[in-house]
Amino acid sequence: MSVTTNRTFRFGAVFTGAYGAAEWAAIARKLEAEGFSTLLVADHYDNPMSCGPLLMAAANATTTLRVGSYVYNNDLRHPALLAKEAGTIDVLSGGRLELGLGAGWNDSEYNAIGLPFDPGGVRASRMEEGVEVMTRLFTGEEVHYQGRYYRLNGLEGTPLPIQKPLPLLIGGGGPRMIRFAARKANTVAFVPQSLPGGGLDAAKFSAEEMDIKIGLLEAAAVDTGRTGGGPERSVLVFSLYPSLAEITSERWISRELAATSPYALIGEVDAIVDKIHERRERWGLTYYVCWDVDVDKFIPVVRKLTGRNTA
Repeated sequence: MSVTTNRTFRFGAVFTGAYGAAEWAAIARKLEAEGFSTLLVADHYDNPMSCGPLLMAAANATTTLRVGSYVYNNDLRHPALLAKEAGTIDVLSGGRLELGLGAGWNDSEYNAIGLPFDPGGVRASRMEEGVEVMTRLFTGEEVHYQGRYYRLNGLEGTPLPIQKPLPLLIGGGGPRMIRFAARKANTVAFVPQSLPGGGLDAAKFSAEEMDIKIGLLEAAAVDTGRTGGGPERSVLVFSLYPSLAEITSERWISRELAATSPYALIGEVDAIVDKIHERRERWGLTYYVCWDVDVDKFIPVVRKLTGRNTA
C-alpha cells in the first residue's frame, strides 16, 4: 500500500446525543484544542437532535475545526434541499463543511416514519442520482435533470459553497458504494456492509473483509483514472478497549474477531498507535473516527499521532 502510507492521519468524533448550547460549544472547542480534525454528527430520526443545526453551532464555537455529517441519509431529504443546507453550512462556517452521505441502512427509522425500506440496489441508485443532482447544483447553474428518482426543471443552486469542490464523504460497506466512492468521493468511510433487511452484517467486521474492500476500491480508482490510491480512507472505530479481557458480550463483535478487526482498537496508547500505523501500511487507513463516548479514551492517541504535547 505504498501509495497511501505517506498520507497524514486525521481524527474525527461522531455525536448522537442531546446537548445544551454551552455544553455543545465546550465539546467543539475541546475537540479543536486536542487536535481532532472534524466534529461529526449522525443523521437519524431516533437521534434526539438534528444534524445540520448541531454542525453550525459547533462551527460557530470554533475557528479551525471542520464539521461534517456522518452521514446524511439520502432518502430523508430531496437532494435539492440537502444541497441548499450543505451550501449554507459551508458559507456560514467559512468553508469548513465535509458533506457525508449514505444510502441508508437503519430499517427501524424507515418503519418509524412510514417510509418504505427499498432494496439496497434501489437505495444505492437513488443516492447516486442524489449526488449527481447536488454536484450540479453546487456549480450555481440552472439544473435540468431527468432521472428515475429525481427531476429538476431549471432550479438554480444557492448558496454556492465556499469550497470548490465541496468535500464529499461517501459512507458504506458494499461493493457498489465502494466503487461509487472511488469515482466521486474525496473520502470513503468504511463501515461493515448492511444486511438486505436492515442493520449491519456482523460477519463483515473482519480484517479479511477489509482486504476485499481495499481491493475493490483500488481497482475502481484505477478504472476511473484516479491516482494516488483514490480517495482518503476512513474507518469508524466502534469501540476502544484497554485489553481483550475487557471485552464482554458485545452485540456487534466477538472477542476473537475484535482482536484483528479494523473497527476496534485494543491496548494501551502506544499499542494502539502502533496498530494504527500498521493499518496505514496494510490498508491505507488514515482518517479514524470514534464515537462520542470514546473521545476521552481516544485523546491520548490523537495527541501522539498529531505530535501534540502530552504533558
